Amino acid sequence: MAFCKFCGNEIPEGGVCSCPAAQAEAQGANAAAQVNNFAQDNNVYGQGANNQNGFNPNEMVEKAKKNPAILIGAVAGLIVLIILLCFIIAHTGASGAAKKYAKSITKKGKGKAYYSLTLPDDKIKELKDDEDWKDMIEDYNDDMADDLDDGVKLKLKSVKKGKKLNKKALKGAEKTWESAGADDPEAKKGFEYKIKVQVNDDGDKDTVTRKVCVVKFKGEGWKVIETSAESLEKKGEDKSSSSSYDDFDFDDDDYDLDDFDF
Repeated sequence: MAFCKFCGNEIPEGGVCSCPAAQAEAQGANAAAQVNNFAQDNNVYGQGANNQNGFNPNEMVEKAKKNPAILIGAVAGLIVLIILLCFIIAHTGASGAAKKYAKSITKKGKGKAYYSLTLPDDKIKELKDDEDWKDMIEDYNDDMADDLDDGVKLKLKSVKKGKKLNKKALKGAEKTWESAGADDPEAKKGFEYKIKVQVNDDGDKDTVTRKVCVVKFKGEGWKVIETSAESLEKKGEDKSSSSSYDDFDFDDDDYDLDDFDF
């Protein structure tokens, strides 16, 4: 009669104990053996399974047999890696830009994030050269702080990805971006997002939804245009180059929170 080397319980001849350590060892050995067989059949190692200079699956099998914790640790590491990749994907790209923008219009001290997302890089450079950049950020932060300290509370409820922008909408995005100060912008792709915010104004609660478009411009990355996909499509169809951004002088009044419909 055989006994488990991990827990000491009695096990039938040729069987495997049901304890976690024994099961992990059996699964690890089986998985490694399958990898080894596949590699040998396909000559993955180049010099056969006895290759002394490369990866040796037999050695991995032996280590797994002696210490199942190696396999358990590898699985745990894989899970952590998957979680990390999901986090990175969620906080980069179009969705990352949309969430960063949503925070910039609902929290204090996010003026730099707001302007960095809603203005072309060419315009930002121009503002910095004219020494207006820091003043704009400070004014935005001050206005946001005044409004939020005046009994208004904003709570971000959701940021949901909508439809992909079509060619007409991307054309409209290019027109809008050019009128905002970009030099020959090229919109690669984009999506419409719905941002839902709960507004609490001295006890009166209301939930508002704003549509914005997150567009990837060549050489700039993901930017936010504060309008709907439908509006951009109309701009794309329009033969003229006019836009609501034309002759925008970036006065403080242009960025009052009242413009956000909050």
